[in-house]
Amino acid sequence: MLSSGGVSVGDEDHVKGAIEALGELSLWRIAIKPGKPLAFGRIGETPFIGLPGNPGAVLVTFLMLARPYLLRMQGQATGLLPRRYPVLAGFSRDKRIAREEYLRVALSEKEGTLLAAPAHNQSSGVLSSALLAEGLLVVPPQTAVERGMKLEFIPFSELGM
Repeated sequence: MLSSGGVSVGDEDHVKGAIEALGELSLWRIAIKPGKPLAFGRIGETPFIGLPGNPGAVLVTFLMLARPYLLRMQGQATGLLPRRYPVLAGFSRDKRIAREEYLRVALSEKEGTLLAAPAHNQSSGVLSSALLAEGLLVVPPQTAVERGMKLEFIPFSELGM
């Protein structure tokens, strides 16, 4: 079973309580951005994945967590996790966050080198940046990004998009 929304801690987020009342919750909240609220558990014999409600967070958590799980449950044994490629940051950002971050990025080429830069607004409530992006740039926890820093890039083509 797969759902979206209602897994956080707001007054209208009832999924966590419902799953706990009907079954068991094995995982709630993960240390990634966007996508901290995520639920995983069972209702009887049926696995349950509760994705966040914000569209940018749904995109990241589905692609990085739910999709590999669903592929594995369908019998696929290899290629569950996407390949990651080194690219250079084409931007700087002093802000450090405690969670691993997945930025929706576009690539450009400068003097034969691929540079990744955030595509539009990175808010978890904004999905339009995914339309302008070519993939996800992974920023490790507590990392300030410096222009030219090598980071991992996951092309959307690796994710079946």
